[in-house]
Amino acid sequence: MILKRLQNTGTETLTPSSKISTEILVVDDEENVLHVLKRVLEETYVVYTATNGQDGLEILKQNPNIALILSDQRMPNMSGTEFLNRSIGIKPECVRIILTGYTDVKDLIESINAGRVFQYLTKPFEPDDLRIAVKRGIDYYVKSKELEIAHADLKAAYDHLKNAKEQLARTEKMSMLGQLMGSISHEIRNPINNIGNSVRLIRFDWDIVKDILLAIDSASQKYPEIKKIFASLVEKFNIRNSVNDFDAALQIIGHSCELVTEIIEDLRGFSRLDDAEFVRMDIHGAIERALSLLRPKFKHQVEFVKEFSPIPPIMGLSGPVSQVMINIINNAAQAAFDKKGVVKIKTEETNGFAKVSVIDNGVGIPLENMNRLFEPGFTTKNDEEGTGLGLTISYEIMQKHKGKIEVVSAVGKGSTFTLYFPIDQ
Repeated sequence: MILKRLQNTGTETLTPSSKISTEILVVDDEENVLHVLKRVLEETYVVYTATNGQDGLEILKQNPNIALILSDQRMPNMSGTEFLNRSIGIKPECVRIILTGYTDVKDLIESINAGRVFQYLTKPFEPDDLRIAVKRGIDYYVKSKELEIAHADLKAAYDHLKNAKEQLARTEKMSMLGQLMGSISHEIRNPINNIGNSVRLIRFDWDIVKDILLAIDSASQKYPEIKKIFASLVEKFNIRNSVNDFDAALQIIGHSCELVTEIIEDLRGFSRLDDAEFVRMDIHGAIERALSLLRPKFKHQVEFVKEFSPIPPIMGLSGPVSQVMINIINNAAQAAFDKKGVVKIKTEETNGFAKVSVIDNGVGIPLENMNRLFEPGFTTKNDEEGTGLGLTISYEIMQKHKGKIEVVSAVGKGSTFTLYFPIDQ
């Protein structure tokens, strides 16, 4: 007889100290012993039984809530230690207890030393000894699971705190940057306007000078002496090249003034972002306005494809939202420019958001640049193509709208910028 005492001795019922699921698998080839083990344990736990190791492994695969395995050592075809070793591959975190006779101690010690067995019980055993051993095993399992959960919660809290700290630092930096931008744009605007006006005046006067030179050249054709003198002066002072150089210089100065003016407008828009008012607006209208401005710039080089779905209005800042669309679509077109590529703008409603995806088949973004995309001043473009502020401003505008930007890119294949705007409810 394996059990010395089966009746309840008044011992307090032992229950797991957590709501973590704690089911038990009992494996023994003797039906009567299996029946007794189940009767003792099912007072507290959900118990599965098997008469051999192979069936036990199948039950373990089908029941992920099993926390503890109780197995006899001496079984035909597959011993208890072999069964427990194989069970590790299915559920390594299970607690394992083995029932053994004194003659099996050598194999048992090897399994315990290898960390495969939590505890062993010798036959015959007392029901209370069984309850206590199982309770200890279940408590160990529960504490381990609670520790895993606590560790995961702690990591999540740390990540949240880290993100909050980074966001706070970014917010403070962007606030200071906004003030600085407003001040800089004000200081630069007047001198640039003066330069631009002066260039236009010089260009007007220079056109008059060129007309005079052409008139002299035309008149000299009738008077050989004058023609000879004029030709000598043209050659001596290299007037033809000077005219071309002066034209090119005026064009460069004018283009530079336009570029600086665009930068100033970006700075002013960024510094005034908090002063704008939200209105109900159609996101497709903002996209169309951006495309109407960008199509002439990329004519014959980039194909713009629209794939619009019906979307309810959003509450947005009309000007800034249009600026986001211009920035994102312009970047996509520049990335696809050398390949005479395609930029697709796709819209859809998803989970209460207006989702706008801008997809290009351009050069893609290297992995080392992905984390720096929204940093102020970061750009991989040359000085004439970008200031490094477009994505920074777009990011802040999306934050203002309680939206977000997601970026997926593969070098040589292209990029997808996805914008999420909350839909007006």
